[in-house]
This record gives sequence, C-alpha cells and structure tokens, in this order.
Amino acid sequence: MPVARSDPRRATVIGIAGVIVGVAMIVLVLVANNAGSGGSHSSRSTFEVGPADASAKAIERDDTPLLFQDPATFSRPVFVQHLGTDPSTGWFAFDAAVGSCVVTWHKETHDFAGCDGRRYPADGTGLHQYPVTVRDGNLTVDLDVDATTTSMTPLSS
Repeated sequence: MPVARSDPRRATVIGIAGVIVGVAMIVLVLVANNAGSGGSHSSRSTFEVGPADASAKAIERDDTPLLFQDPATFSRPVFVQHLGTDPSTGWFAFDAAVGSCVVTWHKETHDFAGCDGRRYPADGTGLHQYPVTVRDGNLTVDLDVDATTTSMTPLSS
C-alpha cells in the first residue's frame, strides 16, 4: 500500500505558526516582567541581603564585610558592612570599586585600600553609599545609583 505524501505547504504553515507562538510568548514574558515597576524606582534596584542578624554574625565571625556583585546589572561589586553590636542598626552599603579597581579590605587596620593607595574607613566613607534598611529583621540595600551622593573623602591619598 503506497504512503501518501505530505503537502510541503502544510509543514511550512506549521513552522511559521510555531515561530509566531514562540515570539508571542517571549513578548508576554517581557511585558509581564516589566509590569508593575512603574515610577522611577524599580524593584530591581533593591537587593534583599537576608536576615540582618545572620549577616551581622557572619561579618563579625569572619572580620570582613560581605561582598556582592550588583544583582540588578552585574556591573559593579558592592560591599555590605556592619559596624556595632545591634543587627538592626550600623549598616553600610557602598561601591567596592574605584574606577576599574576593586578596593580591598584590610583586617589588621579595619579599612579599605584602593589600587592608587587611597585608604577608606570601615564604613566606606569616600565611596558611593547606598541606603540600607532593616525591616522585620531583613536587610535590604537600595542600589539605585541616584539614591545617595558620593562623598569623595578618602582617609589618605
């Protein structure tokens, strides 16, 4: 018994329909992802670090601030530092880079050093600072670059 040949136009139509459905699904995902982010303050600019008490204990235990890659853009490293004994206060978040150089933490002196020899105190004064909040025990950093201004006052040059 001979096998019936399929119409090549049918395969083309099915292929085109598949591409159209795929593109439509991608567009829907992109639209849904951007929905509800109205205003100039996007939810992508906030970074949920986690429980403040656990983060404070980790910083104290390791005697070093937490270092994160900006989760929104992956374009900059950010230090999260805790100073003091109360996990609900004493938080600082700031850029970990000056130009193309990532500053390094020095445990011995409890400060940061840039590649150019400049020193910055433990709270990151002189580096671009970001607002930090603790709500319901959770630590959040606002990584909006316009959230604060930069104070360029290193310890020494």
